[in-house]
Amino acid sequence: MNHRRESLSQPLIFRTRRGQLVAARQATVADTFLLAEFLGRLSDRARHLRYMSPQNASADVIWNEAVRMTRGHSPDHTTLVATIRRNDYDEAIAVAELVCDLHDPTVGEIALVVRDDQQRQGIGSFLLWHLARIAKQSGLIRLRANMLAENSVMRHLIRTLELPYTATTSYGETQVLVALAGHSEEGARAPSAEKWAA
Repeated sequence: MNHRRESLSQPLIFRTRRGQLVAARQATVADTFLLAEFLGRLSDRARHLRYMSPQNASADVIWNEAVRMTRGHSPDHTTLVATIRRNDYDEAIAVAELVCDLHDPTVGEIALVVRDDQQRQGIGSFLLWHLARIAKQSGLIRLRANMLAENSVMRHLIRTLELPYTATTSYGETQVLVALAGHSEEGARAPSAEKWAA
């Protein structure tokens, strides 16, 4: 499999629907505290939708999850973080992950969460589009997303990719498989936050 990855060490800058400037980049080990702070500020509802179960929000659990997300850019794990600048400090407002399936090297698992006060501003769809681009450059042919059946926001984000997908729901959980064949890299442009509000 081709493990060439697009480097996002240099931030991609875009504007949300409210006109706020957001920088999206590859997370590094140095972002562990930033992501821990982000996770700690999520509402119980956002945390429940992201992890599909009531999540223990203790400081240790949050820190361990931030460490997992920032363990380093590797061929099988990519974490993108979206930040805003406030009072001369970066503040994380969204995180998106792509993890290659250990049993099927053609499939990548995707997950993302946007901070409650920043939702429906196009941030999630912007990050998801870039995850799809990175996945295709890595030789993946499908993306998989597991979510609660009630997670209509994530289903909407997947539709914004405008790629063929199938969805199967069982016992309150939905699995979506997205085909990457139609995701063009040449001449493709990421959806603007103003166009895709999610």
